[in-house]
Amino acid sequence: MRQQGISGLRSVHAGSCHAWPLPADATCARVARQVFREAVSEVGLEPDLLDDCILMASELAANTLHARAVAGTGGGGDRFVSVAPDMGGEPVSSAGPAPQAPQAPQTPLILRDPAPFAGAQPGCPELWLYLRGMGSRRELVCKVFDCYCGWRHGQAPPAARFPAQAVQAVTGRGLQIVHELSCGRWGHHPTRARLGGWGVRGKAVWFAVPAPLAHARLVDVTGLHAYTLSADVSATSRASERLSARQAAAELEAMLDERGFGGRLVRADQPASDMSVLSVCRGLTVWCRSGVVSMTSPEGDRERWSYADLVEAAEQTVRRYEELELGLDLAAAGA
Repeated sequence: MRQQGISGLRSVHAGSCHAWPLPADATCARVARQVFREAVSEVGLEPDLLDDCILMASELAANTLHARAVAGTGGGGDRFVSVAPDMGGEPVSSAGPAPQAPQAPQTPLILRDPAPFAGAQPGCPELWLYLRGMGSRRELVCKVFDCYCGWRHGQAPPAARFPAQAVQAVTGRGLQIVHELSCGRWGHHPTRARLGGWGVRGKAVWFAVPAPLAHARLVDVTGLHAYTLSADVSATSRASERLSARQAAAELEAMLDERGFGGRLVRADQPASDMSVLSVCRGLTVWCRSGVVSMTSPEGDRERWSYADLVEAAEQTVRRYEELELGLDLAAAGA
């Protein structure tokens, strides 16, 4: 995972999730627009699609301000809860009681580049960008995280109910724009913060757009273009094919450690059969074998990704874990 400040942006590339803190004030949407435009400059989006994406990123950032306003007025917003120590060793929580969080790791998470985050605070919004998929099916994923979700009490925010009902609040109109511009490729899910090592629980609202980054190779007599994979996609594919199951599992484990799972995962490697297993919690297991990552849930569901998509595999593992924890929280609240 790449953790960066607002200045000195690096272009998004395959194999990493880039994350930036956003200000929790009226400049949030403007900063999100600036970050998005600069960070995807080398992804290869068409100009019209780039403009749409900048608008969508702005709307997702503005949506976090609405969530905070609802929380501040007692309208169902959730108090954020940290499941990793906040540098001083105590869980971070805003005022008010919070549901029991998973046991925190005993040691703080190690930041690869902590310097840019001197001004960031636990619970601030975050912008995440990463690439998933390969070749013509590759996508750019944009997520905005905030810790005020309202889901801990079983009440879905307006973002979760669109388009089933017309929502007139600012958040509803903004997400209607996201729905239309992304052609329905958007959603939300519970997750954890990426920055600062705080492990704050909350939600991410996301959209995805095509980003094949192909380039013209030949023009045939009909005037149509033939395409070939771009260099970075091909290089990523070749690199992922060379990974052993143990190497893939180790990378995945490191990604999950950065999200607050340090000391909670159990990994077993079988080099002779090129297989590794990561036990996340009871019933939630991740397998690496023959270039494929698969995740099984307590219900028996299974999701699969190639080794080139370890970032997506880690993100979905965190999502599934938080969904399980949310279910336990709601069950306890209704008991």
